[in-house]
Parts: sequence; structure tokens; C-alpha cells
Amino acid sequence: MTRTTVRGTGALALALVAVALVAPPAQAAAYRYWTYWQAPVGAAAWSFATQGPGTSIPADGDVEGWAFTVSTESGNAEDAPATAPDFATICDGTPVQPERKRVALVIDPGPAAVAPDGQAPPAAIAACLVVEPDATGYDVLRAAAPVRTEDGLVCGIDGYPSVECAVVLTDAEAAELRAQVEEADPTPSALPLVTGLPTGADATAGGGSPIATLAVSALLLGAAAFAWRRLRSPR
Repeated sequence: MTRTTVRGTGALALALVAVALVAPPAQAAAYRYWTYWQAPVGAAAWSFATQGPGTSIPADGDVEGWAFTVSTESGNAEDAPATAPDFATICDGTPVQPERKRVALVIDPGPAAVAPDGQAPPAAIAACLVVEPDATGYDVLRAAAPVRTEDGLVCGIDGYPSVECAVVLTDAEAAELRAQVEEADPTPSALPLVTGLPTGADATAGGGSPIATLAVSALLLGAAAFAWRRLRSPR
């Protein structure tokens, strides 16, 4: 299996984006967007990421996951990637390397019922990445596929979806889409193992969920503003 090496770049820039984002309206039930999931070493199930990929630094043996779905800003367990976070299978045959880390990655575009009008979800992929120790979750993602961002959010992965970004859904719209998914009862297919992945792309933006990204940015910017006021205040 071909191994891919990338360098972690732009972590600070990624953390400071999304300052223009505002909280979703109170009546919003869900979003249709790329949700960000993680499974640390030894975990058998996915956990919704508590910070954006621009500041999250996975360890050797971790599994990173992305799923395009209808979900709340805090994620629902049933919306996690359909494939289990099986590091041993995805990174089978990839040895430990000095001063590098292995991170498994799963990208699940979700069922056709969730796809925007006129679009079809691409094939799901899984890959084993060998990256620099300080590589962020966003660096890992960018090593596997092109990423489209907007206002600090990951809007499209590998060209999907082509235009929209974290669309806000009403209760009725979210319920209808979930009903369509349940009716279709999709059976996830085996994820092909991707090799020969592109490298060297510059990370310029990132985000996990509409709320998580804003929270990280607000905390960092608040700390910076506080430090600036301290420096300028008379002694």
C-alpha cells in the first residue's frame, strides 16, 4: 500500500477563521453538512469532535472520520460514518515510522437521500495517512482529497457537495430527509482503500461543525484581545 506523507501547516490560521459566523436561529433543528468525527486509539465507536480539525491534532493510531449527513450542531451517534473506526484494518501493513504518525481516515458521503438536488454522493473512501507529528485533522483530510471551505467551515470534500455549505434545515425538512433515509435503508458498501494520495496542499481554512468552529475561534480571539488590552493598559 502506498503511504502518503504531509506536513502540518496553518494550524494557527485555521483556528482564527470563522469570526464572521453567527449562532444559528433558535428554530433551526439541524444542518446538512460534513460532520467531523474521531476515534482515539483503542476506541470501537465514533465520537463527535469537540473542536474543529484546524486545532485538533490526532495521535498515531487514531481514526478521523467525516460524514455528510443531516445532524444537529452537536452531532447524533446515528449520523457517524457508516464504517466502524477500525485502524487495524485501514492501516494494515503500514509500519510505524520514526518521527511520523499513522492516522486512518474515513470519508463517508452519506446516502443518496441526503444529497442536494441534482447531485449524487461519490464513493466512500478509507485511507491510511503517514503524516508529520504536528499534522492537524485538517491536514490529514487535505492529504486525502480536495477540500472546499467557506467562512471557516469544511463545505465540500472531493467536490461534494459542489455549492452549498452547512444548509440550515427546519424541523419539517430535517424530518423528511431522515424519513427518506430510513425508507431507503441503504446498505453501506465496503470502503475502498485509497493509495497514491495527493500531498503538499496548503491548509487555509477549516472547521468541524458550525458551532464547534465558532467556539474555538471565539476563545482564541478573546484571549488575544485580552492580552492586547493588558499590554496597552497603563501601569
